[in-house]
Amino acid sequence: MRPGTLKPIPETEQAVAHLKDRIGFDVMARPAGSKQKGIAWGMTGVVVLTLLISGLYLGALIGGALLAGFLLAAFKIGDVRRQRITERLTAAGFAAVRDEHGRQRFLRPGQQLPGHVNPFAS
Repeated sequence: MRPGTLKPIPETEQAVAHLKDRIGFDVMARPAGSKQKGIAWGMTGVVVLTLLISGLYLGALIGGALLAGFLLAAFKIGDVRRQRITERLTAAGFAAVRDEHGRQRFLRPGQQLPGHVNPFAS
């Protein structure tokens, strides 16, 4: 890094970009599962039902449509971002593996998961 900044020096820009991609992938490690999606859609239903009970029919229609659109967009954007990061890391030679907890990770070219070393190799 350049002294006093968070900008990488030119020789390390690519390595820093790959590191950021790996961190971003780990942050979004699990795509939205059916349980998470079910809770989100259930909360949308609760909001619509609450507005209907209140007598705000137009608000229920508009609010339900806006929340549904937001959820569809949010889940799709998350999937697209994960796919783009996966493509960039794969193109850079990183290997997609599953760790001991079943999460997908990316290893640098030539790197192995901890504990996966052949003890008989010289």
